[in-house]
Amino acid sequence: MSATARPLRRLPWTVGLWCLGALLPLWPAGTGHVHAADGTVDVTITAGVDSWADPGDHVVVAVEITTTDLFDGHVDIVATSGGTVTAPVEVAGGTTKTVRLVAPTSVDNLSVDVRVYEGDNLLERRTVTLKAAESVELVGVLPALRTRIGELPPTVTIAGDMGKAVVATLPSEVLALGATALEAFDTVVGTTADLRSLPPAQQAALFGWVNRGGRLLLDDRADLSSLPAEWRPGAAGYALAGQGEVRLLDGDATEGRWASFIQPSGSSQSELGDPFAFSEVFASPSEDLARRAGVRLPSLMPVLIPLIVYWAVISIVLFLVLKASRRLTLAWVAIPALAALTAGAVLVYGNHWRSAGKPAATTFVDGWPGGGTASSSVLLFSRDGGTITVGLPEQWQSDSEVAAYWGGFGSLPATVQPAGDGTDLRVRLDAGQVTTANITGPTAAVGLDITAISDGSHVTGTVTNTSSVTLHQVAVFGPGGADDVGDLAPGASADFSISANALPAGFALATRVWTPATDPRRDPADIAELGIWSNAAVSRVMYPSAMVRAAGWTTERAAPADIDASSATVVTSTAHVAPAGDDLPASCIRFAAVRSPFQRFGNGLEDQVFRFVLPPTATPPALLLEVPAEVDTLQIWNGSGWVDLQRAARVANVPPNAVRDGVVLVRIPNNGMFLGPESHPVLRGATA
Repeated sequence: MSATARPLRRLPWTVGLWCLGALLPLWPAGTGHVHAADGTVDVTITAGVDSWADPGDHVVVAVEITTTDLFDGHVDIVATSGGTVTAPVEVAGGTTKTVRLVAPTSVDNLSVDVRVYEGDNLLERRTVTLKAAESVELVGVLPALRTRIGELPPTVTIAGDMGKAVVATLPSEVLALGATALEAFDTVVGTTADLRSLPPAQQAALFGWVNRGGRLLLDDRADLSSLPAEWRPGAAGYALAGQGEVRLLDGDATEGRWASFIQPSGSSQSELGDPFAFSEVFASPSEDLARRAGVRLPSLMPVLIPLIVYWAVISIVLFLVLKASRRLTLAWVAIPALAALTAGAVLVYGNHWRSAGKPAATTFVDGWPGGGTASSSVLLFSRDGGTITVGLPEQWQSDSEVAAYWGGFGSLPATVQPAGDGTDLRVRLDAGQVTTANITGPTAAVGLDITAISDGSHVTGTVTNTSSVTLHQVAVFGPGGADDVGDLAPGASADFSISANALPAGFALATRVWTPATDPRRDPADIAELGIWSNAAVSRVMYPSAMVRAAGWTTERAAPADIDASSATVVTSTAHVAPAGDDLPASCIRFAAVRSPFQRFGNGLEDQVFRFVLPPTATPPALLLEVPAEVDTLQIWNGSGWVDLQRAARVANVPPNAVRDGVVLVRIPNNGMFLGPESHPVLRGATA
């Protein structure tokens, strides 16, 4: 908590600066007490989940304002890139109001700059730095369960010496901000009554978060009808839901048995536990957008030639002509006339260049049953200069920090202002200036269904276009490769086949089926743009284990931005790979490194812990664990402790008590000899 005081009369600036330096070490961290023009204003700032967040996640910043007199101003949250999220605030005298905004964070800088204005006057400015939760689980509790439980435990020690969990209430006001507001949470715990009570937009936010890898734990099984049918747990007590999970607790949360159901989770960007891992082509959406929009840098030759001619005429030709005619005084008229003519030619060319092209948008959609979440890049430019304002749907938020993955922030920062019924995107441009804004939010269902099975050597299946538009350049991706199935008309289906054996880390898959726009061999009819695919790949696990992702391109789906823009959209959906028979191959078992020494903010001393999730079945099969040869000691969690796993050669039998609710946890102690992030144990059925 921190407090600042603004005196009512002006002090010499040197005295004020000296006082500020002397008092700064004594400042608390998040509360400010300031004197506004008409009274006293108290400002309290909180961010993340009890000040925790994972690098690169969006976080909710809550600014609480208490005032003795009417307060009329606004709150700005400024990210590392300069991208701003803003909201107007009006607080009646003698009352308190809390403003919640969703702000993006950078992968290497977990801080945001919070500014509170009264009118146009800066009243309070605070840099809020969050704590990296790389080995801390962040758990949100929905309101109905929160009421039933009463007081929440602030922290929970995770069994097996796997860190701790921070537990906090997840209010409906946060759910109303959309799926991006939930990114900081690893697990959400609630009841079926919580699900039924949520408005459709808040349900969609929760389901979009689950689809990206969140774990939804329900403390009862009274009524699961609010869940998508594919996500309802059966006899196994859990269901795989997109990249996430839905699990039933049967009263464990109500009874306070928190340590029994909170498990470690991995990175939202890599299953290998390596925050620097990136296995896709490097491409920029800005270049794709500029090419499609017809916006390009002007050629210098039409500018240089008139200037060179002007120089030659003024310095040589005009002098010789006027001297020969003995009328040098005409230079006072001729030189300004030639200068005006040259400037006019340059101006005409510049206006022609500025009037070329139109705005453009490219969008990646990650679908789940009944809805989807989208990430979009929008190219904006101004011919005459001024502020460009673009309308966006409800719950759309800034995604400005995604540009950090490409080495910096080349575009002009935009301002995003969310409201109850929509969001405004604003950016001020000079005449002829161009910028690209990145935004994210909910969208409609994608209309692309996929099924997949594995026999241990190949993953095969069918992809179907259930939308009303033709999808072009449809492809199916998995850890083992990609298959181009061509265009799919509405209602059409196609079969696919890819290898069941995962490729080594670092292999790009998109270029196996799509040609970059810069490639001269590209078919003019192709509409795939690798820039938005790369943007999406750095903020999610694009090719999750034991899953396939189908993707198809269209120009008939409208851009989220309310502008007259050309639009290219790639819609994607995922499916879990089911076993083709009684065997359980490794390609059907989900995997993630949930603890790793290769953390961005870690000290390299963490043990390696791997979490495997079996397909939901009432009776798990016998399992084997294939162990890399360089591993000396391997341990497995049996529910009460870690036990050494004996193996013959490189294979170990998994004891039945190590399979707990479909989960197997394996640990490699960090004794100075550990696996690189590209290598890990492999779990499979004993007969596979």
